Amino acid sequence: MKPSHRILAAMLGMLAVALAVPPSLWAAEVTAADLARVENELREQRTTLMQMLKLEQERSNMLMKIVERCGAPIDSRPHAASGAAAGAAAGGSSAAAAATPAAAGSATATAAADPQAAGATATISGRVTGKGDIQNVYIYLDGMRSAGKGKTLEIVQKDKQFVPQVAVAVAGTTATFPNQDAIYHNVFSPSPKPFDLGTRRAGDPTPSVLLASPGVVEIDCNIHSRMTAKILVVPNRVFVKVRPDGTFRLEKVPVGHRRIVAWGPNLKPQRRDVEVTSNGANGGDVSFDLDAEPPRPHLNKQGLPFGSYKE
Repeated sequence: MKPSHRILAAMLGMLAVALAVPPSLWAAEVTAADLARVENELREQRTTLMQMLKLEQERSNMLMKIVERCGAPIDSRPHAASGAAAGAAAGGSSAAAAATPAAAGSATATAAADPQAAGATATISGRVTGKGDIQNVYIYLDGMRSAGKGKTLEIVQKDKQFVPQVAVAVAGTTATFPNQDAIYHNVFSPSPKPFDLGTRRAGDPTPSVLLASPGVVEIDCNIHSRMTAKILVVPNRVFVKVRPDGTFRLEKVPVGHRRIVAWGPNLKPQRRDVEVTSNGANGGDVSFDLDAEPPRPHLNKQGLPFGSYKE
């Protein structure tokens, strides 16, 4: 029986006891005041029951989020701690205290028997090939989220170029674009969440940009059409750059069913679903063969072709 069902059963039992009428009083006259009192008690009991069920649902949702972030499987079996909570709701506070050691022992045994529940990780190895440049290809773990709050990324404007032209950041990172040229630049992005930092020269303060969501952020200069850069915003810290020979080692991948993504500029991203054990990918090395991606139209911030002036 689920914890919420146990709480419901306990509360219904309490309600039945509270409303029980001795047989000797069956023949007694029931007044309007008696009916009003019973109705009021029913409303109070129902309100209390709904509040407890809501708290139990919130607790379950919080536990599921914690488990998903840790990469551990969700155990649908009732735990001793949940049973103790139901007992306490029915007035058995001593039952909760007695169940605590059993719950701790059960958790320890589960972690020892199931390395995934204990937060075990592994390293995935593989190789990337492609019909294009793979020098800036990255491999990352998809699906699981970890905050990049407090992290910063700096892309410099220098010699009419963005440096670096390809960067990776965890979602939640703040990006800055200082101008080190003695000329004006106008940094903007058409996607996925457009922004425009305005026309600024060297030394001018520039606003920062929050990279809130995973995806590819295209960076352009509205004055110099050859200035382009890309930021791959990943959902967590599990990512790695592919070596020059195309091989890679992705470390700290949580054990379980995972999705691994290969991405590179001007290449079509590719995904692989893998079963990760303590020894790595269950099927051995993970390989990717990337196709070239057709170039997107290069437009200014008004959505029009760049002018023909000499840069």
